Amino acid sequence: MHTILAWHLALTSAPMNTLRVILVEDSEDDAVLVIRELVRGGYEVTFTRVDTAEGLIAAWEETRWDVAIGDFSMPRFSGTAALALVRQFDAEMPFIFVSGTIGEDAAVAAMRSGAQDYIMKGNLKRLVPAVERELREVASRRSRRQAEERLAYLAYHDALTGLANRVLLNDRLTQALLVAQRSAEPIALLIIDLDHFKSVNDSLGHHAGDRMLQEVGARLRALVRESDTVARLGGDEFAVMLRNVDAQRATTMGGKVLIRLNEPYVIQNRPFVVGASIGIATFPEHGTTADSMLQKADIAMYVAKSGGCGIAVYAPDRDRPAHRRLALTTELREGIEHDQFVCHYQPIVSLRTNEVIRIEALARWQHPTQGLLGPEEFVSLAEQTGLIEPLTMLLIDKVLREWAAPRVCLPIQVAVNLSARHLRDPDLPDRVAEVLRRHRAPPSALALEITENSIMSDPDRSIACLSRLREMGISVAVDDYGTGYSSLSYLRDLPVDELKIDRLFVSGLPIDAAIVRSTIELAHNLGLNIVAEGVESMAVRDHLRTLGCDSAQGTFFAAPEGAEATRRWVVRHASQGLV
Repeated sequence: MHTILAWHLALTSAPMNTLRVILVEDSEDDAVLVIRELVRGGYEVTFTRVDTAEGLIAAWEETRWDVAIGDFSMPRFSGTAALALVRQFDAEMPFIFVSGTIGEDAAVAAMRSGAQDYIMKGNLKRLVPAVERELREVASRRSRRQAEERLAYLAYHDALTGLANRVLLNDRLTQALLVAQRSAEPIALLIIDLDHFKSVNDSLGHHAGDRMLQEVGARLRALVRESDTVARLGGDEFAVMLRNVDAQRATTMGGKVLIRLNEPYVIQNRPFVVGASIGIATFPEHGTTADSMLQKADIAMYVAKSGGCGIAVYAPDRDRPAHRRLALTTELREGIEHDQFVCHYQPIVSLRTNEVIRIEALARWQHPTQGLLGPEEFVSLAEQTGLIEPLTMLLIDKVLREWAAPRVCLPIQVAVNLSARHLRDPDLPDRVAEVLRRHRAPPSALALEITENSIMSDPDRSIACLSRLREMGISVAVDDYGTGYSSLSYLRDLPVDELKIDRLFVSGLPIDAAIVRSTIELAHNLGLNIVAEGVESMAVRDHLRTLGCDSAQGTFFAAPEGAEATRRWVVRHASQGLV
């Protein structure tokens, strides 16, 4: 076997393309002619010359090659034998015959055997164009193959984390269940949903959220065995399939997962902590098919999340309410998309002038089969699923259309409730401004109500968001005051206009008169207006007047009703004077 040669010929012209050539040639002089032609064509050539099968195999094991150029007829190693051997290593690499003895019939046979071209040694000018053409074609073929392989990979894997996706999890779970049914071994399925993940997206952007999801996937993979499967089902929801693991061991593993996922994530030099809720279902106790296992584990996860217990194993007695919750989640999304929500409005009346100073919008769901549902049926669900944000924007759009658009003959300020999720969203002020522009409504047409607890979940970001809203000219009120845990120092710094005393204290008058009086005095000392909620009798209204309360709302004045009924009530109230 000839010694492998590495020959780099540099030209003084523009930089050249590198080309690694394996030459199947028994004549060193002919090899030099071929390499010289390639260099003349603009290539920097690294090559080896071989003339035996053993030499070709050794060269192939030494490095990677771009193209093979071979003599068709050599005494010890035929070109067709060399071509067949190259094809064993690489089915796509260009192979070009360069020969001085090849005839037409032999050339046709060579092409049929898999060569890309044949060139006569006396006409080497065709060599460089042939090499360029074949390199382009092989690059194109490899690019298509890689794209096809990538598509095939993505059909079964999550593009962001590289984990199995729902399709692959379903397939592996199905196969594992078939084996388990024969071997009587248990299988456990864990569904894992991250808590407070959206706060990362809201504060640092989706790129940071993606980084966290990748880290979650890596942590989960590090906890399980090779025979187990970790999958990302979508969003911030993951799954782990554990072979030969019963409910007790699965719960132990769930505890390890919670501990690991609760460790801080450092993103953009900031530590973040997101919790998780885990639902567990096992074979054969809870399901015998992939679909039933996924459904039962999902139900258990919702139980864990709603109960705040971290981990829950599926139990049949939880099935019906969990099924209803799952169904409502799907229906809630559809309800938002199909505009099934309406607003009922309750007036807020000044206790000094008896004028209606504002109306509060209260969401109702006109469910297609269950009728009119109150907020207690869907608000907490919307909060937990992240649907509260599109729902609230839908409601803001609706109240401005019904009360603040220029065509409305009775414009009045309308209050809409915000959740903690909204206050962590830096884009909320811009979205609200866009809705106002769309309806050509002034910012003063809108008031936003937030609870103490929603502010205190992230005070700094809440204050920043509320400050921007107030700077736009939107009024801000603290709802249900007295039931939360805000400190006086934060209350002093909050960019708000009004406190609303919770109905719990208002309904307790005159027993709770001291609490109500101190709250009114606190608000006035801070330069805030005060509104009492839940006023249901003339006696309570009169007592609030005596205590110096500014405004009130409740069924004593008017129960919540639709827009037209409320509009008629406001007109009638204005014409009647004092109540």
